Amino acid sequence: MRIIKYFFEEPTRLGDQSSADQRSRLHYRGHLAASDLEGGVTGGSILDDALAAKMLARVLEGPIWFSNRVTGQEDVSLSLLTNHRDIVRALTTMGSESVMMLGVDPSDELVDALKPDRDGSPSWQAIAGLLDRKCTLVFPEQAQMGHDWSVFSPKPLSESFREAMADLPENTRGFVIPYGEARGEAKFFFEQDDIELFAKHEVR
Repeated sequence: MRIIKYFFEEPTRLGDQSSADQRSRLHYRGHLAASDLEGGVTGGSILDDALAAKMLARVLEGPIWFSNRVTGQEDVSLSLLTNHRDIVRALTTMGSESVMMLGVDPSDELVDALKPDRDGSPSWQAIAGLLDRKCTLVFPEQAQMGHDWSVFSPKPLSESFREAMADLPENTRGFVIPYGEARGEAKFFFEQDDIELFAKHEVR
């Protein structure tokens, strides 16, 4: 049995929340993860047949600007992805400091501004600024094996994920879960102990 799950915060606020101007802008954030219970695999990027990445590519559509960079790499290389197969391949092979951008013409300086801080966190202020410009961003999130994906968007995407999960294979179950109900590691990995915990959020 394979599990694909999308946790969402709709809406949320990023950046300088003390700013009156910032408080008027709402952002949308999600986390797509996956696991294979029979195979003992936990990580969306290495799910068999790239099913989770294919779903995310369907939601994102495109074209997508992609910067594939790993920790310690200084140079920035940007490529424009327009083909679904190329987007899926990029999603499964993202480096630790990679980023995908939709809805903006990127620059090397912009990609640098999105590099993680010393504590490993992204620049929330930079992300918020891009969301305000109607840009959608995708970052890799380290999983037990491979990686999952964080998605930041200027619009809610939970319904798009529900639609994308409507035709999952018989051996796969999909969930779209409000993040507020899934705080804590035990609930995030609910399928390991109680697969019915979020039955009301399963896409059938």
